[in-house]
Parts: sequence; structure tokens; C-alpha cells
Amino acid sequence: MSFWKKLFNGKIDNHKTESHFDKYRNELNILNLTTISDLENLVKPVIRTATKLEVLSPSRPPESSQLISHFGGQPYFEKGELWPASNNGKPLEFIFQVFNSTDLQLPKNIELIQFYYDWDEFPWETSNDGWLVKIYKKIDKENIEFVDKPNELERSKYCEIKFSSTKSLPDWEGIDLHSYNASKLSCVLNEDEPWDSYDQMVTKLIGEQDYQSQLGGYPNWVQGESTPNDNEGNPMKLLFQIDSEENAGLMWGDVGLIYVFYDDNTERVEFILQCH
Repeated sequence: MSFWKKLFNGKIDNHKTESHFDKYRNELNILNLTTISDLENLVKPVIRTATKLEVLSPSRPPESSQLISHFGGQPYFEKGELWPASNNGKPLEFIFQVFNSTDLQLPKNIELIQFYYDWDEFPWETSNDGWLVKIYKKIDKENIEFVDKPNELERSKYCEIKFSSTKSLPDWEGIDLHSYNASKLSCVLNEDEPWDSYDQMVTKLIGEQDYQSQLGGYPNWVQGESTPNDNEGNPMKLLFQIDSEENAGLMWGDVGLIYVFYDDNTERVEFILQCH
């Protein structure tokens, strides 16, 4: 349950609640924002395109698998590279890689992303050891090299990826980061359940939002809004989120997700894992 839902389901001072909504209502009246149509006009510009990742059933990897977007199997390496390891020298498990193309929601200055993880260390956040987002700004397929998977790592399932375009909006806790007026208007349209008007608008504009693996868009948080800020205090953009994927044999805690954010300007990467 979100912070807002906990707040409004709990026992709070009625006078303070009324004053709180009155403040919102007065601010919105000045802007002539009063109706459900106004809410729709506020939310529409916030919509982002995302790329859904459908992890296909395990299959036998082709000889060219290093050059294909996939989960498990053999990652792409270039001459001189070593298999990634944690700070203590333990090899990280290869999770997936995606080669960028014009129809994917990845930064245009990235040609390939890879993700590696240590299942024993089981990191939860950026400061923890045991995870790696590997970004290739440029790839040289003439310089490709096969790097043997370390013996201590178990064989992983090879699964190819089906990509499809989808629309994305923030969840209720996140909308005020991108349109504070939309958050306030949803509150005054339904004081008993302030999130309800926004949730209905999301469904109307882009359909039901569910947990999924995706590139870009907005995160679908399991345990509440946690988007990190960039160095200028703005919300960082989601690079990708990966769901617990049965076909690939991935389980992030208790049916959780991982979230990776990326800042184009500083190349800063942030990692978060949330589960039920």
C-alpha cells in the first residue's frame, strides 16, 4: 500500500485534512484546474514510451548469441576484457544484454547494455557490492572475443527477447515528481480516496499498468516511490527495470524487481531492488 493510501486509511485530524484540501483547491482554482478533464490534460504530457521485454522460453543458443539481445547464455566481450567480478574477486552472474536500435527506449549514445549480479551477495542498492551495469557507448564487432564463463558459475538458461512498444506513467506516489498539479487535483476530486482519480486516468490513457521488464518509461515500484535524483536534484530517468522472470530463472527476493537509473550527462548509474 502506498504512503498516500496508508495516510488516508489511517486516523488523521479531520480539520487538518480539510485545510489541506482547501489549500490545494484554492491553488488549483487560481489556475482554473477543477475538473476530471483538467486532470487528463495534466497527465497526458507526462506519458512516456517504454519498451516491454518479453523473455521467451529457454532455447539452445545459436553460434552468434553474443551478438543477440538475450537473457543468460554468453555475453558480448571484446578483446582484452575479462569476465566481471565483485570487489572480492568473485565472478558475477550474467543476467541479460540488449543491443540498442532505433525502436528501443534506450539512450541513443548507448549501443549495448549488460547486467551482472551476485546471487550470494544479493545486493539491494547502489552502495552494495555484487552488481554491475556494463555500458558500451560503441561496439566493434570485428574485435569480438569469446570469454569462457568461470567454472564456479552455474549454467544459465538462454532466453531470447521479444520487444514491444508500450506507454508508461508514474504510479500514484510518483506523479507529484512530474506533475504536482495532477497530484493535487486528484486529491480534491476525491477526498476520501485521493489516488482514485489518478488511477482511473492512468487506466483510461494507457490501460492497466502491471509489473513487467522494460526499457525506459517509469518504474512500477513494489515497495513505494524511490526514484533517485540526479546531481541537479531532478528525478533520474529509468534505464531499465527487470521483473522476476520465470523463463530466465530470475527471482529477485519474493517476486521482486530490480530498477536501474542512468544520467546521460554524468553517466551515473543507480541500482535498487524491491520485493514483496
